[in-house]
Amino acid sequence: MKYSTLLLVLFMLGFAGCSDFLEESSLDEIRPSSIDDLMQIMVGEVYPLSNTVRSFQDFLTDDVECFGAQGHELMESPIENLYFLFSWDNEMFNERAGSHERVNAWKVYYNKIMGANTVLEYLDEVIGEQASKDTLRGQALTMRGWYYFLLVNLFGLPYNYGDPTENMGVPLKLKMEITGSYYRRNSVAEVYEQIEKDLLDGINLLENNPIVMSEYKINALAAKSILSRVYLYMENWDGVLRYTNEVLAEKSELTALASADEAAFVWQGSNAFGVYNMTTSNEVIWLYSNMGETSTFYTAGSFNYRAPFGVSDDLMDLYEFENDTEKKNFKDLRPFLYFSTSAYFLQGLPVYYQLYGCKCGKQSLTIGTKGIRTAELYLNRAEAYTRKFIALGDDNDRKLALADLNNLRRHRYDTRNVAYEPKDYRNGSDLLEFCKEERRRELCFEDHRWFDLRRYGMPSFTHTYFINTDNKEVITLTEEDPRYVLPIPKLALDRNPLLIQNKRC
Repeated sequence: MKYSTLLLVLFMLGFAGCSDFLEESSLDEIRPSSIDDLMQIMVGEVYPLSNTVRSFQDFLTDDVECFGAQGHELMESPIENLYFLFSWDNEMFNERAGSHERVNAWKVYYNKIMGANTVLEYLDEVIGEQASKDTLRGQALTMRGWYYFLLVNLFGLPYNYGDPTENMGVPLKLKMEITGSYYRRNSVAEVYEQIEKDLLDGINLLENNPIVMSEYKINALAAKSILSRVYLYMENWDGVLRYTNEVLAEKSELTALASADEAAFVWQGSNAFGVYNMTTSNEVIWLYSNMGETSTFYTAGSFNYRAPFGVSDDLMDLYEFENDTEKKNFKDLRPFLYFSTSAYFLQGLPVYYQLYGCKCGKQSLTIGTKGIRTAELYLNRAEAYTRKFIALGDDNDRKLALADLNNLRRHRYDTRNVAYEPKDYRNGSDLLEFCKEERRRELCFEDHRWFDLRRYGMPSFTHTYFINTDNKEVITLTEEDPRYVLPIPKLALDRNPLLIQNKRC
C-alpha cells in the first residue's frame, strides 16, 4: 500500500503542468506514509538532476556565437529550432514543431516547487526520526528558494533595477491546500524576501541536523553558497561576505588545472580530468547537472566542420595565451580544459570549440557539469570586497579582492614551468572590470552569464544568426532592453487570467 501511494504521488507530480499547479490541484487523497517516501519524492521530483530544464541560458548571452550550417543540410533544422532562443523571441517557450519542451523553465520549475511543497506538507504526518525530518525539511526549503531564485531572475526584472517593491516578479505558491483562486505575480522584493527566508530556515535546519550525503543533495554549505549568490544579486555586500566566509572556512580548496595528467594536455577525447569530476576535483560543493543532459541539447560538429553554435570570439579573447594572435599556447588553461572540442588538438591548437562547457572531463557522460564550486565563492567574495572598496575607499578591501582573484587564477594558469604572475589594480573601476571578466572566464556555461548581464545594468550586444553565410541576420539586444526579462509561456497565461505578460518591446 505504501508503494502504491508513493507511485500515485509521483504520477500526480509528473503529469501536473505549471499552469495546473498555479490553478490548484487537489492532493488530499495522496498520503505518503514514511520519511523514505518523501525522500523518493525529493529525488524524483524536486532535485534538478531529474527532469531538469535544458541549458538554454547560454544561447541568450554573448558567450555563444552562431557559425551556420557550413553547407551541411543536417545542421539546418537544429539551427532553425534554436532561433527562438538566440533571438530572444517572444515565442521561445511556446509549443511549436521541433521545440524542446524542457526549455520551458516556467513549467519545470513550478512543478519542482510543487514537489517541494508536497514534501513540506506531509513531513509532520509521516513516520520517521525527527532529525531526518528536519534535514529533509531543510533540503525542501532550500530547493524551493533555489527555484524561486531562478524563476524571478528569468521572468522578473533584476533586483537592483528600479524599485523591486513595484516591479513584477513571479507568483508565490507556498501551500498545497485549495484556495479556489488564481495567483497574481508577487513583486520582485516579495519573491526575494521569500527566497531569503527559505534559505535561512533551510540553513538552520541543515546545520542543526547534519547528515553525510552525496554532492547531488543539498547540505548546509550548499545552502549558504546559494544565499551568498542571492545577496550578491541584492547588492547586500556584508551578507555576501558573511556566507562566503562561512563556506570557505570549512571548504576552501581549489583544483590546480596544471596538476592534470599529461594526457589532458595532449588529447581530450578520453581524459577524465575536470573541476566537476569528483575523482579529480576537490572544489565541488553541489552538483545538479550532467554532461549527457547538456550535450544532447546541442548539435555537435565533426572532424571537418565546427558545431553550428560555439564559444564566441568575444569570450575566447578574454583568455590569455602565449601568442594572442595565433592562440596556440595557453597561459590560462581554462579554454583548453573547460571546453569540449570536435576534433583533435593540433600542436596545442583546438580545431573547433563546441558550444557547451565540459568541466567534468571528456571520459564520462554521467559526471556533473554544473553546480556550485568553491571558485564561485571566491568570486562572490572578491566582488563584494571590490564594491565595498569603490563605496568606502578602504584599501584593505582592494587587497582582499585581489587576493581572492589571484588565488583563483593561480589554480587556473599553467604553472608547470612558469610561476603565475599576480595582477594588481589600484583603481576601483578597473578592479571591478577585472573581477567581472574573471567571473565570466571561470563560470561560463554554468548558467551565470545571463543573470550577471542583467545585474550589470543589461548592456547592449548583438547576435548574428544565419544558416548560410549569404543570409545573415544581426539581432541587437539594446541597453536595458525589455527582452532581458523572458516571456511567460502562453499556456500559463491562458490558464491563469490574473497573470500579466512581461513587456517585450
